[in-house]
Amino acid sequence: MKISNQTKDVMILISICTLLCLVLIGVSNCAQKNDRERKEWVKKNPVEAAKERCYSKIRGSRPACWTEGDWIEFCKHVECKQTLTK
Repeated sequence: MKISNQTKDVMILISICTLLCLVLIGVSNCAQKNDRERKEWVKKNPVEAAKERCYSKIRGSRPACWTEGDWIEFCKHVECKQTLTK
């Protein structure tokens, strides 16, 4: 039994598509596993997770990114506002 060239080409194409699908499924599963592990870590370590996002000025405006001096300055303003309302 002889297989035609067209049939060979179709079989090769199907094999390549199957291989690509398997690779994509594998990558997707790995990404989901890492995402689940990351979410669990964030739940266990919320402060460290927030501090990891302090890599720019905009991100640095979050309270988790503040230095001790930032907190002192913030508390000065909050105290002033509290005394004005009394």
